[in-house]
Amino acid sequence: MNETDVVIIGAGHNGLTCAAYLAMAGLRVKVVERRKVVGGAAVTEEFHPGFRNSVAAYTVSLLNPLIIADLRLADHGLRIVERRAQNFLPAPDGSYLLTGEGLTRQSVAKLSERDAGRIDAFSHELEGIADVLRQLVLRPPPNLVEGFGLAAIRETFNALGTGNILRKLTSEQQRSLLDLFTRSAGEMLDERFENDLVKALFGFDSIVGNYASPYAAGSAYVMLHHAFGEVNGKKGVWGHAIGGMGAIAQAMARAVASLELAKRRVKLSQRAIELAKQNIKIETDRFNLGTRTNFDVLNRVEELRQAELREAQAKIDWHKAENTVQALTGDILPAFGITVQ
Repeated sequence: MNETDVVIIGAGHNGLTCAAYLAMAGLRVKVVERRKVVGGAAVTEEFHPGFRNSVAAYTVSLLNPLIIADLRLADHGLRIVERRAQNFLPAPDGSYLLTGEGLTRQSVAKLSERDAGRIDAFSHELEGIADVLRQLVLRPPPNLVEGFGLAAIRETFNALGTGNILRKLTSEQQRSLLDLFTRSAGEMLDERFENDLVKALFGFDSIVGNYASPYAAGSAYVMLHHAFGEVNGKKGVWGHAIGGMGAIAQAMARAVASLELAKRRVKLSQRAIELAKQNIKIETDRFNLGTRTNFDVLNRVEELRQAELREAQAKIDWHKAENTVQALTGDILPAFGITVQ
């Protein structure tokens, strides 16, 4: 009998998230990872004796809040705080741009009054489109299917649902969306702003993880993509995980501990049931011999009922933890001496 339905190669944050949802859907998932730590780019490691830091991914915003809630990462210690200053861009001539809540417009005005009058409008333009497209992130894209049947009908409704989301965009937003999908960030920023630091503020988002020039076609979408994020309910904000990006993996490790505790509770409650059944047999035999009353037997029956209730609750707790941990940790479970049956 095959004990695994899905094998996910690579325990990076995307693989772990995928594995968790597959497991919660009832599939048996196995995650394999070459390294000794999970998290992929979202890890905290010692780079010098006594010093630890996020060695790859370094800031949080695009981790969807629904994922944080579904996997109960906050319950297992994950804490994300907003960056007090979102960006700092210095220039060779000593000028600089410092952005953040209550800082951006004033800082831009020191560089260019014209740009200061335009930056809010451009930010709202990106945010408005991101608000609509954010809804598409959690939807499966429509598929093309052959023939006409239930699958075709289902995909037709899916396409209509996607279309209805896009219809929420105004005509002006639709034109902006087309530009953002096809044009370069550099072109769009040159049209709107005159100061290089202001352009760099948005242009940086168009090249992070993109490895392309901000004047490459399609880089404008990468800029838009970075507007999708949020931290603690604040849209467009970036933050830091306390403990570094590896804190996400640490939250998973704490969840493993909760799974182990739940499993032990199940074993203890099962042992209590065995003892209660033995006691019932002993008291029943003594009752039949006339050395015990019916009340003694009923007490043992009540002990059995309580033990069974504790077992049921322990199993519920165990499987809750299993859903959020088993796939997330994959082959790490045996390292903790845990085998989930």
